[in-house]
Amino acid sequence: MRCIETCVNQIDEHVPGVEHYDPTYMSHGRAYSFAAQLDAVLSVSPMSVLEVGVGTGICALAMRRLGVTVTTLDVQAALSPDILGDVRAIPREAQSFEVSSCCQVLEHLPFDQFVPAVRELHRVTRTRLVLSLPDTTRGFECALVLPRIGLKRFSCVIPTRAPNAAWRAERLETMGHYWEIGVDGISARTIVRALRAVGFASIQTFRVRELQWHRFFVADLAPTSR
Repeated sequence: MRCIETCVNQIDEHVPGVEHYDPTYMSHGRAYSFAAQLDAVLSVSPMSVLEVGVGTGICALAMRRLGVTVTTLDVQAALSPDILGDVRAIPREAQSFEVSSCCQVLEHLPFDQFVPAVRELHRVTRTRLVLSLPDTTRGFECALVLPRIGLKRFSCVIPTRAPNAAWRAERLETMGHYWEIGVDGISARTIVRALRAVGFASIQTFRVRELQWHRFFVADLAPTSR
């Protein structure tokens, strides 16, 4: 039987609720993002995973079908999380989970709350954090098959122009995004530095080829800190 713990005092009005995850949510290559998330989590063969943000529930269902113990956390009771709680104050002891997954979630908090959130995720994680965030920078990639070399991929990023107030207001109103990579000086390097500052030792980042808007950060803890 699911035991829901209530650890939420007030929910930000911009945090998506159950109505956000309608059939249109799966458009624009989001299935590829789910695949990237699952690959990053399952590649270390975890037995226990914390998934922050219930969303569609697709990733949690897939992992459970594979025998992984998944604990979900969300502030929205209507999404039926295992823990009704806030990512900034996870009601679990230190190193409770082998892997924590937090995908397309932290942009729904003001950016000054990003570090407190990842610090808390670091606290409850033993091995790896899988994090994804929206990235508004324009990414381009080409692939060439070269003689004697084989397949080679080349990519580049073009910074976006500073958005105006109307763009920001629309983003917050329709998507609940307080911030995104590529806006207000927040870059992928900004996120990497923040992850290192809270204690993650090895960090890889990549964009989903079929959904360039989704950038992943796979952050591992050093063996001595596990």
